[in-house]
Amino acid sequence: IAEDHLRILRFFRFHARFAAGPPDEAAIAACRARANDLMALSRERIADEMLKLLALADPTPTVALMLANGILTPVLPEITEAARLAALVAREQAVGVAPDPLRRLAALLPAQPTTAEAVAARLKLSNAARKRLRLAAEDARGPVLATAYMLGTDAARDRALLYAGDAGAALAALDGWERPTLPVSGGALIAAGVPKGPLVATALQKIERRWIAEGFPDRDRVAAITAEEVAQASRSSR
Repeated sequence: IAEDHLRILRFFRFHARFAAGPPDEAAIAACRARANDLMALSRERIADEMLKLLALADPTPTVALMLANGILTPVLPEITEAARLAALVAREQAVGVAPDPLRRLAALLPAQPTTAEAVAARLKLSNAARKRLRLAAEDARGPVLATAYMLGTDAARDRALLYAGDAGAALAALDGWERPTLPVSGGALIAAGVPKGPLVATALQKIERRWIAEGFPDRDRVAAITAEEVAQASRSSR
């Protein structure tokens, strides 16, 4: 450990991957005594080792062991319990989803986007990983396809597995789903009589919100929604 502080994290990763039974007590004591040494490591190395650990089949018992011995406190004090990780692993296994270390990291953190953003920045994750971790930290339980449309399928899958009551049904809805295109444009609204300017954007946003809320209905229904919003915009312009 004195030669390479990362051996603390590797000890736990190797234990999670290879061990059958409790860890060596002397080794645990050594890791516990030198846990503050982790602060000398680059955050990229810590992130790499943690994500490798979280990619294993079920790292929950090992993460709980780390928390019980204060291993993560010096570098990731936001992680205080492993219950949500245990629940996520159980859901992944129940619906046959492969382990995803970033989603599992989100499960270890409080469901607070600002906290997730701070941890992602500290660990120097990529911009894409930072965004995904932040979105996964929002306990927003809206329709899964609406989430996929607005935030992308990765965010929708993460939220389904972390928060949905029926993750299997939510994931099934995403299977093969392609993001639809709103079948109306600003030009069409102007042609229908909406005055050029801010009213066009406002009306288009209202139509899109209603279209999403109704589950992306067909063109006939969109035409009816559009007619209602065009009428409303025309009244507002008078």
